[in-house]
Amino acid sequence: MKFYLKPFLITIFFFHSLIGHGQDLLIQADQILYNAKIISGPYTPVYYAMIIKEGKILAMFKNNNWRSKYTSKNMTDMDGKLILPGFIDAHCHFLGLGKAMDEVNLFGTKTWDEVVNRVSEFIKLHPERSWILGRGWDQNDWPTKDFPTSKLLDSLFPNHFIVLSRIDGHAVIANQKVLQFASLTAESKINGGKLVINNGKLTGVLVDNATQLLEQKIPQPSNYQKTKWLIAAQTECLKYGITQVTDAGLPLSDIHLIDSLCQAKVLKMRFYIMANPDKSTLEAMKTGGIATNQVHWKSIKIYSDGALGSRGALLKQPYCDDKTNFGLQLIEPLKLDSLLKVIYENGFQAATHCIGDSANSLVLKAYASVLKTTTNNRRWRVEHAQIVDPKDLVYFRNFSIIASVQPTHATSDMYWAENRLCQSRMHKAYAFQTLLDNSGILPLGTDFPVEFVSPFNTIRAARFRKDATGFPKKGFNKKEVLSSTQTFAGMTLWAAMSNFWEKETGTLETGKWADYIVMDQNPYSASLKKLNTIKVNQTCISGVSVFR
Repeated sequence: MKFYLKPFLITIFFFHSLIGHGQDLLIQADQILYNAKIISGPYTPVYYAMIIKEGKILAMFKNNNWRSKYTSKNMTDMDGKLILPGFIDAHCHFLGLGKAMDEVNLFGTKTWDEVVNRVSEFIKLHPERSWILGRGWDQNDWPTKDFPTSKLLDSLFPNHFIVLSRIDGHAVIANQKVLQFASLTAESKINGGKLVINNGKLTGVLVDNATQLLEQKIPQPSNYQKTKWLIAAQTECLKYGITQVTDAGLPLSDIHLIDSLCQAKVLKMRFYIMANPDKSTLEAMKTGGIATNQVHWKSIKIYSDGALGSRGALLKQPYCDDKTNFGLQLIEPLKLDSLLKVIYENGFQAATHCIGDSANSLVLKAYASVLKTTTNNRRWRVEHAQIVDPKDLVYFRNFSIIASVQPTHATSDMYWAENRLCQSRMHKAYAFQTLLDNSGILPLGTDFPVEFVSPFNTIRAARFRKDATGFPKKGFNKKEVLSSTQTFAGMTLWAAMSNFWEKETGTLETGKWADYIVMDQNPYSASLKKLNTIKVNQTCISGVSVFR
């Protein structure tokens, strides 16, 4: 009996040690979320628990099996709440949003008089400012539909420099004080731009490249001011669950500013940035761009034409409401070809603004001549692809070109687009499902501040092709709607893919950053009415709560 007692006692002690120190055998995580409904992506599973360590997803579980493998001092019972990947805005103007928030807000104005009244109120609030900048007017929302003139601005504000940008940023109106300061006359000419003249005199309206003549004269903001704008833009984005953005066109100096603010932990979001193709940018391409956890710069933004609303979109046939006007070509074909070759040779991504069918055709053919191969991983993008001739769709498919669209443009423009294009051309416009069928993926953005920041507006426009009131009843060109899953992909996975970031973001999977949002219901399957009131409960980046 004594012979067997010692081994028995040793065995009991061993198992007691295992039980007493079982917690020590579990893998320590920084954070564990459980009892959640985690829709990890458009084409990936639904999970119950997410394990996070050092900002990344360590593991995902469909049940409680995580308890036998992981532990953490920070474990959260989500009480069945819905978790989704953070929204990725595939085309916006992030710095531009912050700037617009510090200017005269002209969005939603219904008359020119209302625009002038808002300028007057702004001047009262900011008497120290000599330069008054604003953005958001749209003559298509006014009774007359005509471009305004500077007459009222000249008489009411003779001592201020006033520059007011149209909603799309492709036209401005300035008072005579600014025009004189910029040495502009009715005889001034500029390639790819237009000075609107009436009875031989400047009206104050400048379109596309002509606006650059004024921008050069406006006092440049300091980095301190830009930092305030960037922080304001981030605050606005985070409350809507946007964790990553593509800023569609910045000078290199602003890209470095954003990068430095990310390194200083002032900015929390992730930024894929397209640079303007100036001399310093083209020289800097030789260094290979920027690739950090928060900032990627590997793309060059080109403007091919203007906007439809200001009749600057380059069309194959003239405007229906302006029979002699075909729009504006903002870059000469030879210069475009040369620029694309430099971009290709340096391994960068080309991203070109194309609205009109002529602009899309010219750029797609130019892309094809440089890309050459039918399959490639260059991921060159056509931004907006707003009006595309069906004959040119083959270029997307044959040369792996990505169409990047903003669904709310369709529901914002639908009230007047037919006036510009005639019914015969409307089948070419805002054709999202057709573009997806040919492009393979379809990243979705807002183009804010041209449109409102809310991704729920994007979802409504993509899934229903209707405005917030439910108009039109049958949907605007309803056959071009995107499915719930396609919309989900466009705002997460496909947006990440268009930014070469799909291995780190876009879905909630093992090894990716824990960039997620907590919501009370799924916006990708919500009713149109619910999308008007739905809100984000929490936004997290790298597992850290940045908005609640």
